[in-house]
Formats: sequence, C-alpha cells, structure tokens
Amino acid sequence: MRVLRASVSPKPPRASRKGSQLVLKPELWRAWVGTRNPKLQPGGRRSRRRRIISNVLIVAGSVLCAYVGGSYARMYIHQRELLQEWNGTSAKARHLTKLSIPKIGLEDIVLEGASRHSLLLGPAHLSGSAAPGTTGNAVIAGHRDTFFRHVHSLRYGDDIYVLRSGKRYHYVVRVRKIVEPTDLSVLRATKDGELTLITCYPTHAIGPAPRRLIVVAKLVAGT
Repeated sequence: MRVLRASVSPKPPRASRKGSQLVLKPELWRAWVGTRNPKLQPGGRRSRRRRIISNVLIVAGSVLCAYVGGSYARMYIHQRELLQEWNGTSAKARHLTKLSIPKIGLEDIVLEGASRHSLLLGPAHLSGSAAPGTTGNAVIAGHRDTFFRHVHSLRYGDDIYVLRSGKRYHYVVRVRKIVEPTDLSVLRATKDGELTLITCYPTHAIGPAPRRLIVVAKLVAGT
C-alpha cells in the first residue's frame, strides 16, 4: 500500500525581538490620554483658571513690593533732606530736633506730631508731651521696622542724645519694659527731665505687633 506523504508547509520565520517592538504614535497617545482624563487637556478650564489666579497673584505681589519700596525710598530721601537742613545755617535748621543713639547707630531728625504720616518719615515727638531737654516727659515714637528697628537692644546705662536749638541734652537709659497698648501710664507727666521711646513689640513680629516696648531715659545734663 502506498502511503501518501502529507506536505508540511514551512513555518513563517519568527520576527526578531528587535523588530517586534510596539511603536505608539504620539498623536494616538495624546488622543487616548485626552479621552481618559479631559482635565489634563491643555487649554482646559482648570488650566485657564490657574493661569488667571497666578497672574493676579503676581500682579498683586508686584504692586505691594513697589509700594513698600517706594515708602522706604521716600523715607530715606526725606531724612537726607532734613539732615542737610540740620547741617545748614538756615532759620529752619534751628527749630529741628535730632535724636542720636550711638549704641544702635541712630542719627535721625525728629518730626513734630506722632501722626501716621510723620511716623513714615521719621521718629515723631508726641504733641502735648514735654519738649526734649525740658522738665517733664518727652515722648518720641517710631516704627519698629524702620527708625526704631534696634531700640530693643538698649539696656540700662546706655546713652541717648537730643540736639535742638544749638544745645545737646544727654539722657541715660533707666527703664526698659513691655506694656499693653492700652497702658497710658507711660505718657504721664513728670517733674524730672525724662525721655520716653515707644515702639511696637515684638520688634521682629510679622504683621501687627500686639504690645509696646518702652525705653525710659533720665536727663543727665544739657550742654
């Protein structure tokens, strides 16, 4: 009996591993991702909202920085002008008052009236309190982040000088204390010559400071 041979067709050659890698087209991939999570699509609502908020914050920050920088520049320029007048021989210079505290390197002209405007331009003498160098309590206030930045460093025995009307008055620190803003005893009138410096406390706090730093100095002599 004759057996017929079954012909076996040869197997197709295997694709090499290098040639069998799956290739995804970028366009198809992006389209697939977009259908899975529409929120990730560029130009979506969330993306636009974030872009608007970030732009608003940048503009607001720039405006605040410009305002603060402008305030500091105005303060510096005004004090330089007052110091130039102080060193001059004009009639106005004879009515200026200069506060000098060697320990903290403070040399500034004192403005009259502790208003918001004057405190932005220099230390300010509280209207109604005694004039520096005379009998009574002379009160001078200043911002903790500008002119009175280092007043907290003053201690018992430190020297303070007030120059006005061609005379120099020497004060020596005797008291340093922290009080509440409602404590008005620091403004009391005295029979002796005193100088009271007031600023906000804590001096390095961010935002409004809840308390007040008081430095009281006694008049030693005037020359």
